[in-house]
Amino acid sequence: MYIGNNHFVIIGWNERVKNLLSCFGESLSLTKIVLIDSTLEETHLLPDHIYFIKGDPKDLETLVKANIQHAKKILITADPDQTEEHADINSILSLIACKGIKPSIYSIVEILTSKHSINAKHAGADYIIYRSLPISNRMYDKLFSKEMLN
Repeated sequence: MYIGNNHFVIIGWNERVKNLLSCFGESLSLTKIVLIDSTLEETHLLPDHIYFIKGDPKDLETLVKANIQHAKKILITADPDQTEEHADINSILSLIACKGIKPSIYSIVEILTSKHSINAKHAGADYIIYRSLPISNRMYDKLFSKEMLN
């Protein structure tokens, strides 16, 4: 269980998150990050400053282990191993689970289909990232902008 607070929770491990962490690794090294993923097997590939929790991000027990109730922000990424439809549905369900524990958490959600963007907004997404945009820079800008760090 992660016991820190004011941390960032990243839900889902995919190539875009990997690129985000490698592109901005030095500036992220002082940031407390908790990664939740159900598929990642080789955690030795993760940077040292990332705390990893293997589990389902829609499961209350997994979110409690990530100490989501004391987290500052979440980034929910789309699962590349699912169809776009299912990836969006699971991202929205993960968002609902997180907001159920901490309604005020700042949430960034990656959505693959335009039809689900309104559902993500209804579920409480503060910012939606669309796959077609330069994703790593957008994730970084929204996660680590000066106004969000305070």
